[in-house]
Amino acid sequence: MYRCEARTRLDNDVQATAELMPTAFDSIEWVSDYVGENLFHCELEDVPHDHHAAFLRNGTSREPCTDVYLCWRDESGPQWLEDVEVCLKVENPMAPGCTIFRGHPGKCDWEYIGPSMLAVLVQSDHFVRELRLSHLLAFPVSPAERQEDA
Repeated sequence: MYRCEARTRLDNDVQATAELMPTAFDSIEWVSDYVGENLFHCELEDVPHDHHAAFLRNGTSREPCTDVYLCWRDESGPQWLEDVEVCLKVENPMAPGCTIFRGHPGKCDWEYIGPSMLAVLVQSDHFVRELRLSHLLAFPVSPAERQEDA
């Protein structure tokens, strides 16, 4: 399963509205220190969905825990904010809770295959093996690599 590829920049008016929203926490946790400069990537699965959504900041409620999402229908259309309850669905006792909103379409975030993250992992694995650092980083090493290192 892949994430949706829709992206958008945050409109200044929508950011100003988000900054005025109260929070139940000591401080607001934004997605970044440079919110207006970021390109927001839809966090939903690449299945048909009515609107796109990306985490913007923590929400106005501690119980139930909510997050504010930046929502849009396409790159040039109007944006809006939704303060929605966090999914927190857990795959198993050892897995982290989902960080997408409750009732989101598609799979929870741990079930995605992120093409960009996969590319980074493949490239880092290549560098670790090329520099023969696997023994320092406790990565599994094939028997052939062990012989090469000997």
